[in-house]
Amino acid sequence: MEYLLKNERFADAYERLGRVSLNPRRHTASDARTHSDAVARVAAQLARANGCSPAEVALLTNLGHAHDIGKITGTARPARSLDVLADCGVTDQTLLGLVKWHDTSLPWHRSTLRGEAPSDKAWRRLAGEVDVRLLCLFMVADRVDAPGGWRRNAPTTWFLSEAKGRGLVDDPVLDLDGFPGEICAGVALVTRDDDEPAVLVIRTRSSGWELPKGGIEWDELPEEAAVRELREESGVVGELGVSGELGRLGYFLGEGSERRLKQVRYYVARAIGEPTLGELPKRTRQRRWLRAAEVDDVPLVSEDLRPLLRRALDVGAVDG
Repeated sequence: MEYLLKNERFADAYERLGRVSLNPRRHTASDARTHSDAVARVAAQLARANGCSPAEVALLTNLGHAHDIGKITGTARPARSLDVLADCGVTDQTLLGLVKWHDTSLPWHRSTLRGEAPSDKAWRRLAGEVDVRLLCLFMVADRVDAPGGWRRNAPTTWFLSEAKGRGLVDDPVLDLDGFPGEICAGVALVTRDDDEPAVLVIRTRSSGWELPKGGIEWDELPEEAAVRELREESGVVGELGVSGELGRLGYFLGEGSERRLKQVRYYVARAIGEPTLGELPKRTRQRRWLRAAEVDDVPLVSEDLRPLLRRALDVGAVDG
C-alpha cells in the first residue's frame, strides 16, 4: 500500500491542516496537522505491537493522516473527510471505510447514555464494513494528545469494552512505553510562611508525603484538574491561580501484557490572598506546609518528588 502523503493533491490539503486550531480541552496538539502526525505515528506503533502486517501498518498510518482532513473545510464530520479524499482521487475502500467509522465511539457512547444504545444490527453493520480490531487500535491512537490520555476518555474505553464483549476483538496491546495511557494533574501550592517560601504537601498513605494529584476529566484543562484536585485532597478554599508547570513524572503500572505508563503533570499554584485550609478531606490523613530546610529529610511516597518540591520552593522564593 502506498503512503497517502505521496499523493500530491492530498499532501497539499494536508499542509492546510496546520492552519486548523484545536480545542485545548480535547487536544494538547496546537493544530490538526500536528495532531494527525502524532496519531499516524502511534497508530503505526500499535499496529506493529499487535503483529499487524506491513500493509495494515501502512493502512493505519494513512488513516492517521486522513481521518481529520475534512477539517480544512471547517467541520469535523467524517463525511467531509470522505469528500476531500474523493477530491484527491483516493479510492481505497478499506481506508475510506475506516475514515467513515473512525469516530463512532463518541456518538454511540452518547446514545448509550441517553438509553438508546446501538443495536446488534448496528454492530453487525460496523463489523461488516471495517476490521474492528484495526478500528480499536486507531481509536486509542487518536487519543494520543488527549489531555487525560485514552484511558480517561469514556467513549473510547466504552467502545473497547463493548467490542471485546461482543467477540469482535481479543486482548490487543493498547499501551506503549512512550505513550502514557493515563495522564493526571498534580499541584504544588506555594506561599510565604514568616517570609520563607513553603509548599503544601499531604499524606494519604503511610509511606510518605506527596503533592495533591488526580485524573483529568473529560473536557477539562490540566490546570483546572490540578486546582480541583488540590481542593479535593487538601481542603484549600478561596481563589487560586496556576502560574506554570513544574515538570512531569511517569511511572509504570502492571506487569507483562498489562504493563502501562501513567504520567503526572505537576503545576505551581498560588492563593489569591492568604491561603485558607478548610476541613481536612476524609481521604487525606494529614497536611502540612513544607519549607526548604525540611525537603531533604521528609519521607515521600516517591523520591522523584523531591526535585519538584525544591523547584516549587525556588519559584516561591523568586515570586515572593
